[in-house]
Amino acid sequence: MKKILALTALSAFAVSSHAQSSLLLYGILDEALTYTNNTGTTNANGSVTPAGSKFAVDSLSGMYGSRWGLRGDEDLGGGLHTIFTLESGISLPNGGQGQGGLMWGRQIYVGMKSANFGQVTLGRQYDSVYNFTMLLDSGSLTSNGASMHAGDLDNAAINLRQNNSIRYLSPNIKGLTFGGGLAVGGVAGDVTNGLQYNFGAQYDTGVGLKVGAAYEFFKNPIGSSAGTGWFTSNGSGTLLSHALDAGYTSAHNYQIGMVAAQYTKGQWTFAGSWSNAQFGKMTAFDGKTVTFNTFDLGFQYMWTPFFSTAVGWNYQTSTGVTRPDGTKVGNQHSNQFYGRASYNLSKRTALYSAVGYQDSRGVNSLGGRAVADIDNIVDSSTGKQVVFRLGITHFF
Repeated sequence: MKKILALTALSAFAVSSHAQSSLLLYGILDEALTYTNNTGTTNANGSVTPAGSKFAVDSLSGMYGSRWGLRGDEDLGGGLHTIFTLESGISLPNGGQGQGGLMWGRQIYVGMKSANFGQVTLGRQYDSVYNFTMLLDSGSLTSNGASMHAGDLDNAAINLRQNNSIRYLSPNIKGLTFGGGLAVGGVAGDVTNGLQYNFGAQYDTGVGLKVGAAYEFFKNPIGSSAGTGWFTSNGSGTLLSHALDAGYTSAHNYQIGMVAAQYTKGQWTFAGSWSNAQFGKMTAFDGKTVTFNTFDLGFQYMWTPFFSTAVGWNYQTSTGVTRPDGTKVGNQHSNQFYGRASYNLSKRTALYSAVGYQDSRGVNSLGGRAVADIDNIVDSSTGKQVVFRLGITHFF
């Protein structure tokens, strides 16, 4: 018995000495005083009851979004690694958690990685828009709620993640990276219910230009309970709670296509993107589809290694959809202008200010007058909305 225990201990020591492990605790605190004018409460008929201007302290809609997490890596030898990440969104004003109160709402996954073959991970994860296009669009240069697309219909503000997902990301092959994911619905008796798949690619030319593309499809995007669909993938509620898209909750599928490009030369960076989002097979509209197209352009200038400014514009349009009674809704468009200035006090701490202005016109998804909706912060009581942030970020 003693010989068996000794051999077991020796083999355990041999394994531990062979495997190199690392564990990283990291986080970002991004807190700002936020002013939003013309806020309101959206009614079932599409009208908005005015609620007045609003001042708030916010840590979830900033340049980075406050978070903390743990990242681990175990070297198994032969170029193979076990990896994992646990990351939680945090709300500094009240000490709560982001993403609807989920403990690990930003991401949580475990998997294997190889320098030659890429990585495969399983869990709650980011999508292909994040991996291949979001970091190239104009909004990435200002990176805060004041600059995000109306309703975040293309998920370029990462309001949503994919639950129950299996994801592959390739290694960098002479500037090219690609990958995709599959999320299973977990519904007994119907293996396609809640099915999600996505894929994309990005190419870095090595001379300042990067281009990317992504496609995503979601079947039954509105789950019966929190965490079971795409628009209900957070801990509570649904993202489709604003006048822009609240009328489209009967959609049986949803898809996103996005392309983006970014070019850096010296102190200048230019960026732009186009995205197409579709709510398909809506039972409330006799199976019809409504389509949104969003375009953005912007640039950043680095005045010094510590101080930068950025400005941008995005335009969103939808031709709408016709109800069974013949009335048309959702035929609206919006123009949005935004800017950001930031100053790095150190490698870890920065001060920033950001402003966004949106002008929306037409008819919203519920049949009322179109109202402004920057990101998904709050519906305006009119077609216009201003969001201003004055904040501080700290990395640890």
